[in-house]
Amino acid sequence: MIKKIKTSDLKVGMYIHDLNSSWMEHSFISNQFKIKADKDIKKMHSHGIKSVYIDTQKGLDFKHAPTAADTLMDVHKKAINVAGIEKPISKQTRVGEEIQQARSIYKAATKAMNNIMTDARLGKQVQVELVQPIAEQMIESAFRNKDALISLSRIKSKDEYTFMHSVSVAGLMVSFGRAMDMDKKVIHEIAVGGLLHDIGKMSIPLEILNKPGKHTPSEWEIMKSHVVHSREILKQTPGISQQALDVGALHHERYDGSGYPDGLKHDQISEIGQMSAIVDVYDALTSIRVYKDAWEPTITLKKMLEWSPHHFNPELIQRYIRSLGIYPIGTLVELESGLVGVVIEQGEGSLLQPMLRIFYNAKKTSYVKIREMDLTRETSDRILNAVSPSKYGIDLSIFY
Repeated sequence: MIKKIKTSDLKVGMYIHDLNSSWMEHSFISNQFKIKADKDIKKMHSHGIKSVYIDTQKGLDFKHAPTAADTLMDVHKKAINVAGIEKPISKQTRVGEEIQQARSIYKAATKAMNNIMTDARLGKQVQVELVQPIAEQMIESAFRNKDALISLSRIKSKDEYTFMHSVSVAGLMVSFGRAMDMDKKVIHEIAVGGLLHDIGKMSIPLEILNKPGKHTPSEWEIMKSHVVHSREILKQTPGISQQALDVGALHHERYDGSGYPDGLKHDQISEIGQMSAIVDVYDALTSIRVYKDAWEPTITLKKMLEWSPHHFNPELIQRYIRSLGIYPIGTLVELESGLVGVVIEQGEGSLLQPMLRIFYNAKKTSYVKIREMDLTRETSDRILNAVSPSKYGIDLSIFY
């Protein structure tokens, strides 16, 4: 049986089924292993891991602990409640009308970031004026229809992850900032910060930065230093605001003080810094890498909600879920009727009833004529669960 227990309750002889933490937060080679010594437990504590899932069939049991199924159900109910209390932000255009414009912005932004980061690796000064127009275009797109930018954040090449991640973080920060009712000038600055937040990675040796697997403990320490490099580079960059600097300097700090580089916690981390931590983790987890598969958006949001008392500000993570919807754009969902579709836009009346593009009938195991379905109007059907595109062997990019 799989159970969730506090790290403080771990004993030698227990079997770790899941570290219940993002791969970004620790240097363990595997997520599953048997605890052989107290040093294993101490290492988990040092990485800020507050709870884990154990397999009682492979190791010692802990009686007074909820099962994984119970925990999952509790988190699911909480996520549904969070998403259900807020209506979607109104849009000036349909996502289909905005997607081409957003795609052009992403393409130009990725090219610009490639050039900027290449120059940074050569020791050249960052020219912030190169990203200012991109930040402004992102804001204009998000205010017309935020779903377009969000949908494109999922489409990345494994080979260009570093550049595309920066672009995605910027786009997601813009959408988050809009949902937080931030001033447009502030949203502009956090977009700039998102584009440049990982500039310090250009100071990391390529063999470590591009390693196709988990880093060793020593390599992990070198990787973590990219935040300090980002902070120093941005401080020396003319035209960088404090808001933009906060995104680069604070995106790996955690609400409970378990982050890096400074171990800041709670109000020691600015609101923008706390927002950037949420966005950075979300985009990293939902991206495919050479050494890991992408998590589905709905699963990612639920896990982040579960981690929120420790790693993230609980109020902000709930605001973030409301900004995306519990079924973000690009999520593949199965309906009670057996129909399968991709979320292409948030519904007009409820975040729990998005607009879908239907293409398959699971009960009949056959493809159907592609059509759009608005769940706010199709009241006889509802979402059963979110699933991986691999289950149906489809490439989500064909829908954008």
